[in-house]
Amino acid sequence: MVISPESLLESVKGKSILAMRNRIFEISRDLSPEQTFNLSQVLYQYPDLHGAMIGTLLAGHVSYLVPEAMAFLRETVSTHENLHVQDCLAKALDHYCLNQGFDRALPVLEAWSRDPRPFARRASAEAPRPWARKEYFKNRPETAIHFLSALKGDESHYVRFSVGHALAEISRDFPDLVSKELQRWNTALAPVKSTYVFASHNLHTTMGKVFSVKGGHEAAAKS
Repeated sequence: MVISPESLLESVKGKSILAMRNRIFEISRDLSPEQTFNLSQVLYQYPDLHGAMIGTLLAGHVSYLVPEAMAFLRETVSTHENLHVQDCLAKALDHYCLNQGFDRALPVLEAWSRDPRPFARRASAEAPRPWARKEYFKNRPETAIHFLSALKGDESHYVRFSVGHALAEISRDFPDLVSKELQRWNTALAPVKSTYVFASHNLHTTMGKVFSVKGGHEAAAKS
């Protein structure tokens, strides 16, 4: 089956990332993994932003089968300046994790979390969201909390935002565990404080008490 990059681009314009992913599933069924990756690279170079977005999603769809696709995502896509493309990168990494299984994918997430490229680190926190809805982490919430907390002082606002909101999501199901973790944080450090604000958002109502930045810092100082 011959697929025109132009016709594929036209078919996804104005659609959500979820709708784009569904279109990618349809396309990739008729192509080999290598053909899918080649098409992703062609599309990624298009000046139309949709090209970079679906090129990223296509690479993610075969990333667990084609190592070069995984390297492309981490080394090339993570340097793209547009946040919509970075949202597609997170979805692409999520597809890799779901196909590998999170038990096997966790070392890959950990490697991405230490990457010098900020958007690679962001993807490692963003891809499994909502973490507590993934069966692996639902049964191991401490693993998710520990992973995310290691990024609480990241220099990138984008990383801290994703980390904070991921922890806030987890706190809906495991408020005591997230509360215990946040009380260890030293919020006198500005980057940690900003992550704390995002992460503690749901605890104001879930725990039925005020969860202040000052209180978190004092608890950390005493621990």
